[in-house]
Amino acid sequence: MRRTVRYSVRAKGPVSASMRVFRRLAQETYDDPRGWRAKGVRFVQVERGGRFTLWLSVARLVPSFSSGCSAQWSCRVGRDVIINQTRWRGASPAWNAAGRSRRNYRHMVVNHETGHWLGYGHASCPRRGALAPVMMQQSKGTAGCRLNPWPTARELRRG
Repeated sequence: MRRTVRYSVRAKGPVSASMRVFRRLAQETYDDPRGWRAKGVRFVQVERGGRFTLWLSVARLVPSFSSGCSAQWSCRVGRDVIINQTRWRGASPAWNAAGRSRRNYRHMVVNHETGHWLGYGHASCPRRGALAPVMMQQSKGTAGCRLNPWPTARELRRG
């Protein structure tokens, strides 16, 4: 599959994180050969419109996208890929307890939520000690897998 996907970036609420850094790191994630790009998806940021909108949202407003979204986590609803600013700024307790970098958490959460937009559901740990699928809810823990910010080879081969 080779395709170009245009997306725009927006903020919801009084975001205090740098939108410039958010835009840049999201595009770095999308351009990285370890990410969805390896599946043939090229992401191009546009000023308005596009196939989806990547949001940086203050935590309390994440549920305004859908009752299925929580103020605690990031979410994807329809054409909205929503990154929770609290998680963007400070990762998650499970990620931090493992001593992993905030930068890698940011790659993981952008890859994970965009993976939902691409049609991927949640995954589980295939076996203790394996690399966690990016579609695993790694923010909440890994059930014995190793934290991983990038889609696994198995995820990239899928359909």
